[in-house]
Amino acid sequence: MEKDLFWGNIFNIGKRTDSLYFFLKSTPLFKGFTSRDIKNIEKIVHLRKFKEGEIVFKEDEPGTGMYLIKSGSIRIAKQGNKQGDKNQEDIISTLMQHDFLGELALIEETSCARTASAYADHESELVGFFKPDLMDIIQRNPRLGVKIVMRISEIVAARLRITTSALTEKKKKIKELEVTLKEKNDPLQRPEP
Repeated sequence: MEKDLFWGNIFNIGKRTDSLYFFLKSTPLFKGFTSRDIKNIEKIVHLRKFKEGEIVFKEDEPGTGMYLIKSGSIRIAKQGNKQGDKNQEDIISTLMQHDFLGELALIEETSCARTASAYADHESELVGFFKPDLMDIIQRNPRLGVKIVMRISEIVAARLRITTSALTEKKKKIKELEVTLKEKNDPLQRPEP
């Protein structure tokens, strides 16, 4: 059945759930923010489309802002180690819709270098939120600015806790492997044939 544009429900006009407003409202970064807060944020963010394989940002470039993934997916990769091939990249993560990346650029005092590169895995639409925009919000609406910075800080802290836990677990496994290798290679520990 074809939708009747004349007699259709006029109250549904403008209530599309794929709008930027609904995307921002459903993003974990802005969880618990008021409708007014979301509308203020919506005014200052920037939509950007990336083709498959296009670079969002490169490792070691200065960070100027963060991105929220509205659609598509983004691959995070780190350059190969110093001894290895610099052209070789290690994939750290693949981020999907509602994930975000580059948030440290908003809370660091100076523009520090990006710690990894980001590429569009598929055609993707990202919402850019840049430091000058955050500084403008802080000037015009300090309550909202602090709320954004606190939320980003909470998420960075949670990610740091997860990373610390994973690193601690890896160190334990390395220690266990070292002990096992030492026992296997120590002639005093080996049983006689």
